[in-house]
Amino acid sequence: MGFVNFITIFIVFVVSVLATIYLGKRWLFWFDFYVTGCCRFIYWIVVFIAGLSLIFLKIVNGISTYWLPLFCNTITGLIICCFFVLLIFDTVRWLSKKQVKPNLWLKIAYIVIVVLLFCFGHEMAINPKIVYYQVKINKPANTEHLRIVQLSDIHINELTTHQFIQQMVDDVNKLNADFIVITGDTLDKRLKPFIQNDFDLQFRQLKAKYGTYVIFGNHEYLATNEVNNREEDIISAFRQAGMKVLKDDIISFDDLGITIVGRDDFSSFLYDVKRASLSDLIMFTDTNTPIILLDHQPKDLNEPAELGVDLMISGHTHAGQIFPINLVEKLMYKNTYGLYQNHHFTSIVSSGYGFWGPPIRLMTRSEIVVIDIEFDKSIHKE
Repeated sequence: MGFVNFITIFIVFVVSVLATIYLGKRWLFWFDFYVTGCCRFIYWIVVFIAGLSLIFLKIVNGISTYWLPLFCNTITGLIICCFFVLLIFDTVRWLSKKQVKPNLWLKIAYIVIVVLLFCFGHEMAINPKIVYYQVKINKPANTEHLRIVQLSDIHINELTTHQFIQQMVDDVNKLNADFIVITGDTLDKRLKPFIQNDFDLQFRQLKAKYGTYVIFGNHEYLATNEVNNREEDIISAFRQAGMKVLKDDIISFDDLGITIVGRDDFSSFLYDVKRASLSDLIMFTDTNTPIILLDHQPKDLNEPAELGVDLMISGHTHAGQIFPINLVEKLMYKNTYGLYQNHHFTSIVSSGYGFWGPPIRLMTRSEIVVIDIEFDKSIHKE
């Protein structure tokens, strides 16, 4: 485990414990719980199991691949909703100078609001919107415009349903894409659900004029030390699903006059896989033609801009998924979500299709991204 990962896990653990203690204490107040002795001990055990259920799931990973993740992720989502609603209740009480007192109607209102917030968050997670971006590239090409449809961070696992993936396929196929690009974390961790549940057959239904291209994210690597889940197994499965896998690969489309570069994920070094430097990859491209870069994590936007990349397409951030994580991400990335432009360079980061962990999104929404690229007609190649 790297130092950064250790620090991240430690911070998540500390924040989770503090939030759980806050919830436990404020529930005692708002619901007029009077528990002593053994009952009080049992109460706090239940509170901590619920509050730390996501961490608990990581500790006992492998015991169950369906019911336990379903239970823990759902409980975590409900706990998050409980926390936000409790903050609202406490804030109202503070503003009223403690005139608001616990009563039956407030207890009912609290439970109803929590359930409604969870349902709303779940809807934002499983019912994606379609987001459109217009990008102008001032380089010569053999076409005036292209349409790229981006999917990212699908996180297919044992809980993923055929309906969810079929909805994605049907929505994408209505968009008349020239290219479909899938920018990492197609798998949540293991390859088995992708094959065993025939999701590979559904992916074969994706239609684009020039094909579907996929890169690795950090989650593709999480279980590559397991049998039948090696890097080569994942690549083979993706190819069987009709996708062209790009791992530090360059494809020049002479008929279009563009180049697509697909990078391996930044996390690959943790798994003894050496990722090629972007400067080495760019050496084999014609920087006088449009260059489109697929890179899962939008870690460094300066280097691709300086090397002549015109459009960088990424995912990974989930746009924070649940507030206020998006605010923390803004300290980590120059572009955490959406469109960022600097002179000739454009970065687009998707919030992803679906979710990771708790099946909710708060102040974010899952999406399919449509990028319409226009090339300067005055320098359009004949």
